[in-house]
Amino acid sequence: MIWRTFFWALIVMPAGGLPVLQGVAAELPPVRVFRVQDYGATGKGTTLDTAAIQRAVDACSAAGGGIVYFSPGVYLSGTVLLKDNVRLYLETNAVLRGSPRSRDYPPVARKNVRGKAAFAGGFLLYADGVRNASIEGRGTIDGQGPAFWFKEMLSPLVKKPMPGRPRAMICIMGGTSLLFRDVTLCNSPCFTLWLIGCDDVKIDRLTIRNPHDGPNTDGIDIDCCRRVCIANCSIDGGDDAIALKSDSGTLLEDKPCEDITVSNCALCSLPACGVRIGYEGDAPIRNCALSNLTIYDTDIGIDIVSVLPGGSDCAILKGTRVENIALDNIVMRNVNRAIFFWMGNEKGGPTQVCLKNVSISNVIAQSRFGSYVGGYALKQAEDVTLSNVRLILTGNMPEQAAPTGSQIWGGLVNPYALYCSWLDGLRLNNLSVDARQASGAWRNVVFCEEARDAHITALHTQGFAALPGRAAIGLKHATAAIRDCDAEPQTAAFLHAVEGSRAFVTGCDLTQAKMPFAADKSSTISESANRRP
Repeated sequence: MIWRTFFWALIVMPAGGLPVLQGVAAELPPVRVFRVQDYGATGKGTTLDTAAIQRAVDACSAAGGGIVYFSPGVYLSGTVLLKDNVRLYLETNAVLRGSPRSRDYPPVARKNVRGKAAFAGGFLLYADGVRNASIEGRGTIDGQGPAFWFKEMLSPLVKKPMPGRPRAMICIMGGTSLLFRDVTLCNSPCFTLWLIGCDDVKIDRLTIRNPHDGPNTDGIDIDCCRRVCIANCSIDGGDDAIALKSDSGTLLEDKPCEDITVSNCALCSLPACGVRIGYEGDAPIRNCALSNLTIYDTDIGIDIVSVLPGGSDCAILKGTRVENIALDNIVMRNVNRAIFFWMGNEKGGPTQVCLKNVSISNVIAQSRFGSYVGGYALKQAEDVTLSNVRLILTGNMPEQAAPTGSQIWGGLVNPYALYCSWLDGLRLNNLSVDARQASGAWRNVVFCEEARDAHITALHTQGFAALPGRAAIGLKHATAAIRDCDAEPQTAAFLHAVEGSRAFVTGCDLTQAKMPFAADKSSTISESANRRP
């Protein structure tokens, strides 16, 4: 039996003296504990304990709430429905193991905005509209994901999923006041922890471990939720480690994903993203702050995508609006691309896509290839700031690399450390690029194409001059103010401007460049207070 004790202090003011705190304790009634074994669970891992676990959950909720307790053991289960005021608690060495049979996960009868089934499969733990629920403890929830994948590969990195696999290991729709703490989640057959339309959520100290070749095995998916705090988690799996999305088509409500904080997490996703913001959904994603992250062994470190994707069967009808996103104190190791921010419209029709007011600061990233920020021809991304960013490039750039930023999943390899296109209001402050481990046909450190009002301050490079690049900074039909930069010794040219570009350069040390500027006849470069060769 577990008891709670509340303490408070009375302030006593003796005559002529300082206040004295006197502790007083008051005991509340005991929290009721509902042991799943008392309701028939065997905990041996050989027979289904689904019905027994559900009886314990139902009894707990009917009694007004308490703890559904799993003592050490292995509890094999199909779908369990969580209820109000229930704390699911897994003791150390307790394992809630998902059944390896699809028939033990009945589908949820819910339609999406197109009138089709919202979920392709069931869930191990599911709730709709639950309040004051939690999943806690030092135990483990194991989804037995490999039982639902073919040995055949869907792509070079990911296995092909079987029909009827569970859609997620844990899914809560429209929940309020939720807590997930300390548990280990592993081997999910698809999404691991998926929250849709939930409010007031705390996720703390989770460990998530999924096979790298598992299809769609996201770590944490926050979809159309408000006031969510994710902290102190370690996530390693086969798809996006943390994803902030806005799937209003499944929720059937245009509810923003907003007021989200993520901090102090270690993230890994070999075939996908450490953090992904956007895609899929139509509702806004806004007012999110992410800080103190380490990202390793991942394709894209930070991925922000506002897109209306192509395809007639796609449930995204208008596209996501992404705005007011702040990222700070991030370290990346062994990623393909550190930063990929893209706004796009693959259908070419009406859209509400928007990418604006995004800031990323204090970043150290070791990446094979360059990063990208931008929009598309009919709509520009707006007001993107990168401050105190150090990119350590290690890739061999192929000769045929083409300048492109499109495609949801990162597009082709760009021959630039940072490529910015269709962007209004770039603020680039203190970018340091170390190319001493890079090789191949890199072209520019920073390349701005169809960009307006770019401000580039304090650019510094190492090792780029040894590559066959055109210039440190390239402009193509772009306007830029460039200040307080220094040209690396033997740089071919510090600035190369073409196709009607306009640049103002001031306070830069260009003494060691082979050529300070190069421009075609349609472009103009104005300068003042620079040190020239």
